[in-house]
Amino acid sequence: MFNQLATNPGFAGNSEMINVAMGNRQQWMGGFDGMAPKTTVFGADAKLNILGGDSGLGLLILNDEIGEWTNLYMSAVYSKRWKTDYGKLGVGLSFGMVNQSIKGSNLSTLPQGDASDDFGNGDYHTEESLTDDQGTALDIGFGTYLENRLYYIGISVAHLNKPAPKFKDTYESYLLPIVFITGGYKYQLKNRPIVLVPSLFIKTNMSSYQVDLNVNGILKDKYWGGLTYRFQDAIVLLGGVELNNGLRIGYSYDINVTQMSSARNGSHEIMLGYSFDMSLEKRKKQYKSVRYL
Repeated sequence: MFNQLATNPGFAGNSEMINVAMGNRQQWMGGFDGMAPKTTVFGADAKLNILGGDSGLGLLILNDEIGEWTNLYMSAVYSKRWKTDYGKLGVGLSFGMVNQSIKGSNLSTLPQGDASDDFGNGDYHTEESLTDDQGTALDIGFGTYLENRLYYIGISVAHLNKPAPKFKDTYESYLLPIVFITGGYKYQLKNRPIVLVPSLFIKTNMSSYQVDLNVNGILKDKYWGGLTYRFQDAIVLLGGVELNNGLRIGYSYDINVTQMSSARNGSHEIMLGYSFDMSLEKRKKQYKSVRYL
């Protein structure tokens, strides 16, 4: 939500400032003895004038760990930007690599032999250790992002080229394209310094999907708090503050509503962001949180 560059390269340069954001998510804590997912994401982008036109450049690094399996994504991002009758439109491309690695030496397997009777009793081989291995592949993404003072909407596709990392050993892996659809509306309450931002976030690889419904309230362009419902997964509480120097700090907590509620500490996520303008005459301007939601 506060680092849309992570899912949409068309967002690069949208705020017309230099932005840096980092987030860390610790998922399903307390229930999976070292196997729970951990995700860290870093993004930076800026608006530039290239060849006489508005453009955005960015860098995205994402590291995702699930047990002994790790996915590392690194991409450069470029977007071309236009002013339209409907708002600022960005069309972007991400180009980078994905590295997948497995610590097979920390795992083992016990293959089953052919059953010798009706009860499935048969010869079992001795326990075998797996090997450590890694593979790398080209990773391409595409996205569009449109925003004006009232609403925003974005559509993007990650892993557009279906990357299939090449492993040295016998492991095989590939990544399906993932479609992200996001949109939100900014509603200013009358006679109150509060902006309500209901928003929608859909993720799908065409075989499964996830839908987030969110409502955020922003007080005086500085404080925010909100509630998200992720269908068939969790209720999320979130809040944060943006300081006068452009530093943003946010936190969210997932309350699982499925069988994952056995993870007694839920999921925690923290975000740090910083925005600044290189133009000296603009440094005293008030920063707005609304544009990042």
